[in-house]
Amino acid sequence: MELRISSTENIKPSSPTPDHQRTHKLSFIDQLNPGAYFSIILFYSAGASSERLKKSLSETLTHFYPFAGQFKDNHFVDCDDHGVTFVEAHFDRGDMSEVIQQAKTNILEQLIPCKPHESTRVEHNLIVQVNCFGCGGMAIGVCFHHKVADAATAANFLKTWGLHARGAGAGDTNDFKHAIYDSNSIFPAQDLPDMSVNLGLGLFSLDSVVKRFTFEGEKIASLREKIVQAEPGLGRPSRVKVVSSVILGALLAAYGGSRDDDEEFTTAPLTHVTAIIAVNLRKRMNPPLPEESFGNICSAAFLNLPIDRDHDHEKKINHGSLAGQLHQSIRMVDDQFVRKLYVEGEILNIRKAVEAQGSPKSNKVFVISSWCKMPFYEADFGWGKPVSIGVGTRFTEAAVLVDSCQTDGIEAWVGLSKQDMARFEQHPGILAYTSSSTDKT
Repeated sequence: MELRISSTENIKPSSPTPDHQRTHKLSFIDQLNPGAYFSIILFYSAGASSERLKKSLSETLTHFYPFAGQFKDNHFVDCDDHGVTFVEAHFDRGDMSEVIQQAKTNILEQLIPCKPHESTRVEHNLIVQVNCFGCGGMAIGVCFHHKVADAATAANFLKTWGLHARGAGAGDTNDFKHAIYDSNSIFPAQDLPDMSVNLGLGLFSLDSVVKRFTFEGEKIASLREKIVQAEPGLGRPSRVKVVSSVILGALLAAYGGSRDDDEEFTTAPLTHVTAIIAVNLRKRMNPPLPEESFGNICSAAFLNLPIDRDHDHEKKINHGSLAGQLHQSIRMVDDQFVRKLYVEGEILNIRKAVEAQGSPKSNKVFVISSWCKMPFYEADFGWGKPVSIGVGTRFTEAAVLVDSCQTDGIEAWVGLSKQDMARFEQHPGILAYTSSSTDKT
């Protein structure tokens, strides 16, 4: 498929940002986040004139004004109405259903307006690319700068943009909710040295293989019942914990598998996997924060798992045990834990200790970020809700979980090295509970 860029514009807020809102102070969590973009692709079976999207985007930016501003240092965003980039592109001969079905990374990358693995230089905090297909479908690819927003903020922005496009606006009080800017008062910024612009590039790699694995709702429910029977004290684990247990089980087997000659020569044998689970803090604070709270209001749970290098390891995976360990590690991330980390600054002591000790070569770090139950599918611009969601970046040693358009299903976008992916996708748990994209790139 050949992409044709037809136009690139700068979209500014429809109304000037008031003087008292011109400075958006970053929170301490914002400061610590990677200086990189993350992306989301929304696929629609039909589209309409881009003029509606431009006008409604301009209106939406008046309520999400930090997206149209510029970083001045690692402390604040100058909300000077600098604007956001809006790109229009066309796949004149493209079939969008084929793009969705195959989920090829080299095609999905063309649908987003930034390349996180190439650069983290910040020119705009938000970049949009509207892709029109010859079949009549439309894909909207959006890149958000991670120092300004987390996935929950991104989902709220896209939902609100859709409301403006449909003409709902402020008059629709049931659906339309403005962003709330109070994270700096909860997690005040600290005097830190400027973060390197390259911080976060390690999350991406051109050598990474990213594949989509679809967990159907019925299979998730079936495994959940098996876990409940095996671990009655665990209760009813969430869909995300069930899916994460399958992913981690397959990873332990993949990382514990035999290595080729070059890899054995250059790397120490892996003994542990440190799973980092992203956690949305909005409902975990006391009192809970509104879902519309703007910025990075997230932390992480940590799970250290030993790798059994027995070649029969895949037969010993206990999904109930993994789900239970996930539950306990996430449960620890409560109001008291979070305030100790980010208000009292304990996270800096932890980071210093880790930097001083160095990351052991025998340990592999893997990140799981769940976007499930976030209102991405509510981003309706007037021609229906998305029929699918894509990611489009070559991240590595990570998984992003999103709701599938099927009821209760989850799509896991997993990024690994070529060798690890070959072992991962052949694990019995992955074969039993998922179907994967056919991407071989």
